[in-house]
Parts: sequence; C-alpha cells; structure tokens
Amino acid sequence: MEQGTPILPGQRSGEDGVDPSDSYGYEPTLPYGVEPPAPGPGPVVGEGRPWPSARRQIGTAVAVLGWAIAAFLIGHRFLPDSAGIASLLETWLPWLAVPTALLLIAALAARSLRALFATVAATAVWLGGYGPQLFPRGDPIPANLRVISEDVNASSVELAGVGQLGPNQHADVVALEHLTPALATSSASQNLNAAYGYHVTQYEFGVWSRYPIADARGVDLATSTTAAADDANDANPSLVAAVPHVVVGALRVTVTTPQGPLVFYVVHIPQPVLGDQGFAKVRDEAVTRLAKTVSADAAPRLAVVGDINVAQTDRRFSQLSSGLGLTSAQAAAGSGFGFTWPAEFPAVRLDDLLLRGGTPVRSVVLPALSGGKSHLPIEIDLHL
Repeated sequence: MEQGTPILPGQRSGEDGVDPSDSYGYEPTLPYGVEPPAPGPGPVVGEGRPWPSARRQIGTAVAVLGWAIAAFLIGHRFLPDSAGIASLLETWLPWLAVPTALLLIAALAARSLRALFATVAATAVWLGGYGPQLFPRGDPIPANLRVISEDVNASSVELAGVGQLGPNQHADVVALEHLTPALATSSASQNLNAAYGYHVTQYEFGVWSRYPIADARGVDLATSTTAAADDANDANPSLVAAVPHVVVGALRVTVTTPQGPLVFYVVHIPQPVLGDQGFAKVRDEAVTRLAKTVSADAAPRLAVVGDINVAQTDRRFSQLSSGLGLTSAQAAAGSGFGFTWPAEFPAVRLDDLLLRGGTPVRSVVLPALSGGKSHLPIEIDLHL
C-alpha cells in the first residue's frame, strides 16, 4: 500500500495484518453517506436484566392477588378482630367471587400459567366454602307455622304493605321491627289488626298472630339512651319492665301454637358502624348480651327473629347460631345467599330466624314492599 493512501474499512496494513486503529487509537472513518450500523439487542450498559414484559408483570400481579384471596378465604377466622376490622371484611366474603372472576379472566388474557393456577385455586376455595349456598336447601317434611318478618324502617307505607302481605301469604305470625309507637297506632296497622286476632306492640316492635300471645317483655340489650335498665327485673337484668315506647333491643313473647308454646325474641340489633372505638362495637356488645339472655332461657321451643344486623359470614353470627344451639332458617332451608339489605340492591343478609325445638322447612326473601328503602321482608316456614 502506498504511503499517504487512506485506509478504508476492512483493509489491513503490514504483513501481520494489524489494524492501524488498534495501534494508534483512532476510529476508522466511514465513507461519505454510509450510516453506522444500529446497536444490536441486549441489555443496556449499566443496567441488569431487561425489564419484564407487560404480560409477565400482569401475570405476576394476578398471581399475587389470587393467592391473597385464597389465603384470606381460608384463614380469615384466625385473624385478630382488632377494632372490628376482621368482622367488617368477613361481612363481604361472598362478594370475593367478583374479584376472583375478574382475576381469572385477566390470567387467561395474560396467558400466565402461574396466574391461572393461583386464580383457579382461589376459585376452588370460594366454591368449596360458598358454592353449596347457591343451591336450594330445605326439608321435605310439611310445615305447620309460617312467619313473616321485616324491619319497616318507621315507614307507614311499609307497614301498610305488610298489612296486605301477611294475610295474602297466609302467615301465622308477623314480626316487625323499627315500628314507632305512633306508627303502631296509626291507620297503617288496620289491616294487620283486622286479619289477626292477637297482637302486641311495645317499644319498637310489633307481633301479630293467629294464635294467643302471652308474656310480652322487653329485653335490654343496652342499646337505648334512656334509663331502661333502671326498670330491670332483679332476677334477670336482661328483662326490663314493660315501659311503653322505650327502645331496648328485643321483645320476648310467647305464642301458643297448636303444637305448643313457641318463644319469640323479636330483635333489632344496632346497625354496625365504624366509630372511634372500631367497627360495630355497640352491635357486638348487644349480640353478646342477647346471647347470654337466650342461653339462660329454658324454653324448649325458641326462635330469634328480626333484624339481627350480623351477616352469616361474620364471626359474631356463631354466637347466635351454633353457640346457642340455634339453626339459621336461611342456612338450613334457604336458596342462594338470601340478601336482605339494602332493599334497592341487596348485598348482605342482615335478617334471619334462628330456631331450636323445630325444623326450618323453607326460607325465602320477598320482594320490596311499596318501593321499600331499607330491608326486604323474609318468610320462613317451620315444622314444630
């Protein structure tokens, strides 16, 4: 090669074939108009592995959420109920089916095996715990007592609706809650008074029956701001004297059915709310007080009915069911989850009948009355 001739790319100089750029430390120039080659794929200098793809990230997130739902469905009973938070979360357990279904769809869209495995596991756990409730339940034996109950929310329209519903459904007993004294004596109760030969209205409760009613007494659940406890019976502090128009939490009556006496506790447990002391503290205290009262009641046939304000999935529900040897009519003879509140879009079952000394045969939720704004009425058939 002649001296002064420029070295083109790819040319080598000398017998040993050494590139001058290696010897003198300069980069060879490209001919005019030639673009440098683009850098090849690979990790950016100074960084680690390439960032995961969006599909892989979605799969990881779905898998984590799926396992979290499965773990909560299995282990929620073991969580401490600090400030009532666990109780609040348990109220909405059946609705975990919605995020579980969405996660399953996302796992299929992401084509992620680990996400699919996690969401299928969560789905299996949910179906194992709540799937049986999707099917009708009940007992083939004939019923001999029908009970209708509703929280009428101090509404004359609701009360008038129940006045037509009770006789039309051939109910033997109608138990109402949140019935103000003025409402109980209004014209809205005329249909009930005409259709049933026996009735009693005390505090915020009303009971209408085809059979004789006796021994009506209020039960103090410490839910009143009045001094109802001052009138308490010394032998049983949970039973208070029949002071009119005092909200005390429950009404105990005895209905003499053809099969024998049946004691009813018509209840209106305080609504669970999130306050300074946590979630549902007042409600939980009322549930505990009611459980102690019912536990001390020796009546062979007994029913707790009304607005108990405790979901079946809430750990507090066992205090009133298995803890007292009572059978939930919805759990034994219902269909589906039987949500009763709110009436506009039922999302939780807060109303029920719990029984001992008999068998729930059928439990249904009836349609809203006259555009009801609070609870849906429930109808329960019993075999005594």
